[in-house]
Amino acid sequence: MANDKRTRRCVAIVGASGGIGSALVSSYLNDDVDLLLSANSRYDELVERVDKARQERDASIQTFRADLSSSSGAARLAEDFLNAPRLDALVVASGVDLMTRESKTLDFDERLEKAWRIDVASTIVLARTIGKALAERKRRDASVDFQPSVVLFGWDGVSRGQEGETAQIYSTCKGAVVAFARSLAQELAPYVRVNSVSPGWIKTTWGADASDAANRRAIDESLAKRWGTPEEIAKVVRFLLSDEASFVNGQDIQANGGYSYLRRS
Repeated sequence: MANDKRTRRCVAIVGASGGIGSALVSSYLNDDVDLLLSANSRYDELVERVDKARQERDASIQTFRADLSSSSGAARLAEDFLNAPRLDALVVASGVDLMTRESKTLDFDERLEKAWRIDVASTIVLARTIGKALAERKRRDASVDFQPSVVLFGWDGVSRGQEGETAQIYSTCKGAVVAFARSLAQELAPYVRVNSVSPGWIKTTWGADASDAANRRAIDESLAKRWGTPEEIAKVVRFLLSDEASFVNGQDIQANGGYSYLRRS
């Protein structure tokens, strides 16, 4: 990875075609920021979107198709990112959708294994590999413009628990990610900051088709009395990546509008 001291930041976003990843990409398209974007099942949609964006901005955008169902796939993506002329920040927003029709045909163990491979194992490979490389670059040259930063994703239900098999799988995997992020922050400090974001009820594609019961629960469980939006989560991520968050490290930010303990039964 070249030690390029341009003032333009380069942000890598894994899972750039998902609800939150896509919102984060949109938030950066109007900025003078280089982007490294990965997707898998919706990669063609990402490429089409990027092709349009390239016509309207000068900053560089590169896309990568990445299958994160294996550690080797995550390792290849990490290598691709690190071969870019510059890299300042990493966001891992990829994850398994446990609510799809296909996922619901699997038994508990199969769903857990699938989620663990993508949400946990691949996240660890990406964050460790890239985080260590960024820390070494910063250690060698303290004059590098920006302090590197890594943001991973947890879930606000990890801290309190929730009933159901899907919640058991999700809390297990996202709880592991949050714990890993805190430990990685200890290892990479003071050269790289590592934080996690734990969203609550967010109106992604799944939320748009949620049942009446899920809608009521989303409203009841947030002090904001509404669903959150992917754009609101993107703003939290952007803050954590920015120099304004230079004293925020090893934290898990629960972005859920405030959890309401008065949820109606």
